[in-house]
Amino acid sequence: MYEHKENSGSIFQNDKEGKEARPDYTGTARIGGVDYRIASWINNTKDGKEYLSLKYELQEETNDSPF
Repeated sequence: MYEHKENSGSIFQNDKEGKEARPDYTGTARIGGVDYRIASWINNTKDGKEYLSLKYELQEETNDSPF
C-alpha cells in the first residue's frame, strides 16, 4: 500500500454510480503524521466561479462517511 510523504496527498475522480451526493473526487493525505481521507465536490459561487469544496476525516472513521 502506498504511503504519502508528510503533508502531502492525492485525490482521484470518483465514480458516482448514479448517486449525485457522492463526492466528485476522493483520496487520502498524511498531515502531522495522521492519515486522512479526503472528499471533494465541484461547486460554483454566486458569480459562477468554479471551486472545490473539501472535507477531511480521519482514515479510521467510517460512520456517516461521504466516501
